[in-house]
Amino acid sequence: MPISPEPDLTQLKVIIGRERVRAGLTIEQLAEASGVSRQTILNLGSGKHHGDLKTWLKLSRALGLGLDELLAPVWPE
Repeated sequence: MPISPEPDLTQLKVIIGRERVRAGLTIEQLAEASGVSRQTILNLGSGKHHGDLKTWLKLSRALGLGLDELLAPVWPE
């Protein structure tokens, strides 16, 4: 069985910004809808932090996306 490549975690900052805009939400609205702090969302968007599983689960639910769908871009093709 081949070993999977490492995820490209630099894509996380792209994902959060793109999906927030696609959903038509401000940072404040996403924070309220997800229960994730505004500062955490800003840190994700700047690439300062990658977040944890709980954070991404909350964001995926607030954005109306499955976790796999939301995070798929971190895997190189």
